Amino acid sequence: MITRKGFSLVVNNAFAGLGFSREAPTLIEFPHDMFLPDSDLSPLKDNIDKIIDGLTRWQPVTKEKKREVPEKIIVEGSDYEEAMVRMNELFLENLWSEGLPLFPPTEERVKWILSGAARTPDTVIGKILPRGRIATVETLAINLAMTGGRPEYLPVLIAAIEAMIDPVVVHQVFNATTCSVYPAVVVNGPVARQIRLNSGYGCLGPSPLYPAGGVIGRAVRLILLNVGGAIPGIGSMAIYGGPARYTNIVFAEDEEGIPQDWEPLNVSTFGYPRGANTVTVYPVAGTSNIVESSVNTAETALSTLHNFAKMMGVPNWNYWSRRERFEAPPGILLMARGTAQGLSRYGWPREKVQAFLWENSKVPWPAVKSTSPPHLLEDRCKAAGTLRMNEPWPITSKPENIMIVVAGGEQSGHGYWMQIGTSFKPSCKEIRLPPDWNDLVKERTPA
Repeated sequence: MITRKGFSLVVNNAFAGLGFSREAPTLIEFPHDMFLPDSDLSPLKDNIDKIIDGLTRWQPVTKEKKREVPEKIIVEGSDYEEAMVRMNELFLENLWSEGLPLFPPTEERVKWILSGAARTPDTVIGKILPRGRIATVETLAINLAMTGGRPEYLPVLIAAIEAMIDPVVVHQVFNATTCSVYPAVVVNGPVARQIRLNSGYGCLGPSPLYPAGGVIGRAVRLILLNVGGAIPGIGSMAIYGGPARYTNIVFAEDEEGIPQDWEPLNVSTFGYPRGANTVTVYPVAGTSNIVESSVNTAETALSTLHNFAKMMGVPNWNYWSRRERFEAPPGILLMARGTAQGLSRYGWPREKVQAFLWENSKVPWPAVKSTSPPHLLEDRCKAAGTLRMNEPWPITSKPENIMIVVAGGEQSGHGYWMQIGTSFKPSCKEIRLPPDWNDLVKERTPA
């Protein structure tokens, strides 16, 4: 394995996640400076024999794979409180925690969580990279139990993980990259209201009225850490990480507030029928509040769209770094029901809004030119396919790629932009509910 200094652990993690033996050949670390133009390449020359030997002669000693079945853990204390403290200390020592206090995933609690599953506990959901451990329904239930989850949250968590590991999302990249990226999870359908998932005021933050988002999002993070091995500096090289990584962003679309001539995200973008319970996952790398005009006249509708476009049109290399990303949504634009209904009232259907934002978010050539030397700009043109030097650059290849979600408070006045991370496309999966679903949620649905 060959890497630059500081990346040995994340490379080792990914090596195992791809199915290779843990008995990796000699790891060769090169200094950072060697990867800069006109640098000293003597370290490469000094290690060339090791590189050739590793590529041509090395063979693993172990020839077969074995499934690891971890032993159950017993934690004791003079009382329940002391046992909880010791458990959390043990989990920190073993890197099984994100650093916040956890509930004990006892056999009884996990069994209770599993009552919300439509599939058996040993059903395989998939491999979580970069480490590559296999997640089952029971695996997800254990991590959900540690965050204080409930059985009715489990179907949403399962669908979110299924969407996250869809190849178009490229989760092995967003889980390990230096970019501080995290999954945004949008839930559509009646299930959101039934589990108390927020779509209104404060939907991206904490709320005692709507606890599901933070709990499910935190479970997603634990799965990325515990199953995927994305521990900072070991499996993830995100330079900043970001506060959103604690719970990610899990919220619902405000379907009751969507204008009559608009459609929900899962209908307009993914073709599901209205009323379908779905989860859409798209990794984002930053969020920005947009101060807009209250949309109560034709003029304020137009000025609001200009404010959106200006925020979206800030140069971001993730827009253009790969053809797949340029063909994907440039992010997720949130607008509250007051904004969406105001736009609709003054003659702006969703498709017209997308076309306006696409045209007016183009980055002027001087702004593009100032961000990189000419040879890198030429590389970006080739990568995206349709970009041209000396011309404004659109943030995505076509207007219909602009993903709009109606969520937030009931008024207008602010929008929210979540820009693309390191994914290729968003993924949307249907939520599978157990036969006794109505019994599970009958006392949980808000009045």
